[in-house]
Amino acid sequence: MAERPIFGSGPLSRADAERIEATLLPNLDRHHLRLLAHCLRSFQVIAKPRQSGPLPDQRSLEQWLLEQPQLVDEPQFRDLLLNQFLAAAQQLEDLARQRDLSPLELNLEELIEASTTASKARIEAPHNHPLDCDHPIQESSPS
Repeated sequence: MAERPIFGSGPLSRADAERIEATLLPNLDRHHLRLLAHCLRSFQVIAKPRQSGPLPDQRSLEQWLLEQPQLVDEPQFRDLLLNQFLAAAQQLEDLARQRDLSPLELNLEELIEASTTASKARIEAPHNHPLDCDHPIQESSPS
């Protein structure tokens, strides 16, 4: 039996959502990961039966959005969603290029790994403050 999506007919399964929630990522990073995973799964649905190669182009995305019954009377939301899909597509294409994959070959584990790596890099990055800044951590000498 196929897993039912967590929210209505969305592309993320309950297992996908639980896997994302199980990461130790900060809330904002988990939210971004959910959005990217949602977009990737949507692109994979739109591209079926293809399982590799480029993501659907803008025209294919527009056509798919027009075919969604819940979006028929929502032209402004369709436009907003299209712009979000296009922004996510760029991020997914960049990640696929880094991984030497086609964008449609990406999977949730690769998105989680990339998000975890990026989050760790931000957290572990040295905080370079000039010596003469008024940063609250900097000790001031008595006058």
